[in-house]
Amino acid sequence: MSIGKSTLCLVGLLALFGRRGVAQDAKIEVEEANPLVISGFAVGLGSYDRNLAQSTALGSKLGLSLFRPWSDQLYFFGQLTTHLEEADSGPPATAIEIDNLIINWTPAHLTALSLSFGRFDAPIGFERDDEPLNLVPTASFTLENARPVKFTGLMARYVVNPKVSVLALVANGWDQEADNNSGKTAGFKLQVFPSSGLAVAAGAFYGPEEDSTNGSPRTLLTGDATWQPMQRLILQAEAHRGSQLGVNWSAVVGQAFWRAGRSTGLTVRGEVMDDPDGVRTGTPQKLSSVTISPWYFYREAQEGVFSNVEFTSFRLPAFSIRPALRIDHSDQPVFEKKDGSLVRSNLTAIVELVYLF
Repeated sequence: MSIGKSTLCLVGLLALFGRRGVAQDAKIEVEEANPLVISGFAVGLGSYDRNLAQSTALGSKLGLSLFRPWSDQLYFFGQLTTHLEEADSGPPATAIEIDNLIINWTPAHLTALSLSFGRFDAPIGFERDDEPLNLVPTASFTLENARPVKFTGLMARYVVNPKVSVLALVANGWDQEADNNSGKTAGFKLQVFPSSGLAVAAGAFYGPEEDSTNGSPRTLLTGDATWQPMQRLILQAEAHRGSQLGVNWSAVVGQAFWRAGRSTGLTVRGEVMDDPDGVRTGTPQKLSSVTISPWYFYREAQEGVFSNVEFTSFRLPAFSIRPALRIDHSDQPVFEKKDGSLVRSNLTAIVELVYLF
């Protein structure tokens, strides 16, 4: 009997370790099928400000992105970004922030719906805060002042058919990592694709945005379009109308990118932002800007978030040199000169180097 019991125990242990081994092998196979993908970008910048008669060179930003699909329905995306922030006095300080942190889920029996929770780019306009995703090496007045850049909350996107999709979100507020009041900002956007190479969208966003109060709701009406009529040409535009407690602002920005050759291109961007009450810029004024940026680029980036310009077939380059000449103007003296005086215009020369890895 003892021999029989020993044999049964041995068989049981072998079976147990066998199941553990199979489970471990299965876990390894799943991890190999859904690997962690690490990518990112680095930005170097050289600039000259005519009014200040000042030039500078900076290693200005480094972004590290992590992407992990857990299944066909669930994935994680996160991005840490370190960049230089100008201080009121003294040298620039290095800041590290969670630029994106997204858990995305697509229900197995409702693949037209996707839910994203976390911190994500505001689904507004064509301009983004990550340099590789833009066709111009400077941020517009519109991106900086007229509309939000980031949201933290929940976003749902539903594809009605191949030509129509809708999006809704509930978030903390404009660019708020933690909510600054007890209310929430809500938004809705309709995206349509009338023809191949054309994407048009319109949306509305509403919610309290001031610190510690819900009594100052803000409304933003927004629209944008991206059109690629031919392989070499990309046209983009966005327009915004904001209001809050009897004050308002508006902004329009548009740009054209022409791929002149295999490794060369040219972008021209123009914008106008009207802030008659000074609620967004601190001074009642009308701002305008024109930027001209020739490109030299080399190779194509890998697949992933930094792979192409949204709604186009243009593949982002793995390495690019983007010089630019920017001319800014205001109907009020707001641009500072070296002697401390204020004037109505400024000219900036920039060279930006972007590397994707």
